[in-house]
Amino acid sequence: MTPLISNILIAVLSLILIMFSASYIIAAVSDYAKKLGISNYLIGFLVVSIGTSIPELSTAIVASMKGAGALVLGDVLGANIIDVTIVLGITAIIGKKLFIHGKILNKTVLSVLFVSVVPLALGLDGKLSRFDGIILIAAFFLYMFDLLKKEGQMGKIKKDVKWDTIWKDMVIITISLITLLISANMLVNSAMFFGTMFGVSPLLLGLVVIAIGTTIPELTVEIQSVLKGVSGIAFGDILGSVVCNSSLVLGLAALISPIYISKLSFGIFRDSAMFMITSVFIALLFIRKKQITWIEGVGLLMLYATFLVTVFL
Repeated sequence: MTPLISNILIAVLSLILIMFSASYIIAAVSDYAKKLGISNYLIGFLVVSIGTSIPELSTAIVASMKGAGALVLGDVLGANIIDVTIVLGITAIIGKKLFIHGKILNKTVLSVLFVSVVPLALGLDGKLSRFDGIILIAAFFLYMFDLLKKEGQMGKIKKDVKWDTIWKDMVIITISLITLLISANMLVNSAMFFGTMFGVSPLLLGLVVIAIGTTIPELTVEIQSVLKGVSGIAFGDILGSVVCNSSLVLGLAALISPIYISKLSFGIFRDSAMFMITSVFIALLFIRKKQITWIEGVGLLMLYATFLVTVFL
């Protein structure tokens, strides 16, 4: 078997393992959250969005430890663009016409815009330092605290949950996390092999190839949410994932190892960053109407196609 074929098989296998591990973690954490008394809204917006960002997070940790920070940056930019174009677009097409609850709109729009822009502004000097990573992680926890406060759940979460009711969740989470890290290591190694073989920059590789694989959990959750008639969770997950990727994922990656953007890749970073901000803004304009139609969903898919053309031409 040639190295190319073996690395393709390893990449596919690692993505499958990442998807299954992430789904088990989401289920276990959601069950744990319910036992703690956390509302369905917070489960959808915080727990599910963080859960579906686990593939990006695990890939970021492994890639940063290998000094492939540009791969992480590309994955985050690409994943955010896919979330607000492909994922939201397909969700709208399947749902035909989705109505958006006012709570999600009022509590997330400004936060999503702000947190999306912060890492891009920090990276204009060509790097994300460890101090930048601390800023991003702090922004994430401030965002979480603000949502918890607005939801009025700070004094309602149970503190007397017995171990015998949650030990199974903890075992599932632990095993799934170990599987995730092993799978992420396999994926990063394969990605680095492809980059070297085809002369593709790590930033571009993460932006397109890795990002498509790591956003599969979001797409799966959104489709299931729409089919079950709980589109609010779908929108909350999409916007929450953008925030999580832009703050927690990039922040941890930069904290482990500073991310440097080469002069050759800076143009791709700048153009992709501007496209991401534009995509998020357009998606939020649709959401601000408190509904999104299938026609607008098709428009979002076309927007992503435009992005690909821009990147490769």
